[in-house]
Amino acid sequence: MSLLKRMLKRPFTPTELHAMAAHHLAKPPLPEAMYDAAAGMVGKKGVSLLDHWRSSFSIQLDEIAGQKTWQAQRAMLLRIVLVEEGWSDVFACTNDIVTVDVWAHLVAENDMFKQFPRESWKSLLLQRYILALLSAACLTELGTKNYGIDSTKQLELRLHSEYYREILKLDLQLGQMIRQLIDDYDDGNAMSVADLKDDVINPIIADQYKVLALIAEQIANSQVEINSVKAKIDALDAKKREIGEALTASRSTAA
Repeated sequence: MSLLKRMLKRPFTPTELHAMAAHHLAKPPLPEAMYDAAAGMVGKKGVSLLDHWRSSFSIQLDEIAGQKTWQAQRAMLLRIVLVEEGWSDVFACTNDIVTVDVWAHLVAENDMFKQFPRESWKSLLLQRYILALLSAACLTELGTKNYGIDSTKQLELRLHSEYYREILKLDLQLGQMIRQLIDDYDDGNAMSVADLKDDVINPIIADQYKVLALIAEQIANSQVEINSVKAKIDALDAKKREIGEALTASRSTAA
């Protein structure tokens, strides 16, 4: 029945999707060392991180199955994968940053983080990263087998991830610079860099996020229009170079 539905592009039921993922629910696909660590992470309510993932992943499967058509199920699966891979991108870009204040704005509005004091956010982000790894891997496998997620679509997902990381790095590098200036009691320069970020860089970052949202929309519902997206990215890169050259020139003049 599943093979026929794949061929005819008929929507799957919750029972069918859960059956397809049963092997992963029984043994989540993590490297052995990470699996052992995740199994040992137990929350205040006595629920392990792996059991928490099983519950959240089951909800994700139900969200996919709740769509009325095969195409809508495919789009929902891809949207969930984008969200999960986004958490992996956030973890990768913040893992070496000691001060939580530099990246707190990326997670502060998330319900999972609101429940805990900021001092525990570093550990919490690691846990969210493990959940993201599991869901993205399992859903990608499910999508490849049942929803036509081919190598081209996976390249599109990689493009989204790479561009998101580029945005995060620009944001976080300036945040770290401001933090370091504050730690060095250089308040004047800290304010100058913060004003630059607010007035000049953040509008560019906002435009980059619009391009990222466009990429996500095209990944989920059609295909990425490479030439159009590249033109938008190139225009923003040119604007960043202009700003960088202007700043370099002004520093040279001041010197």
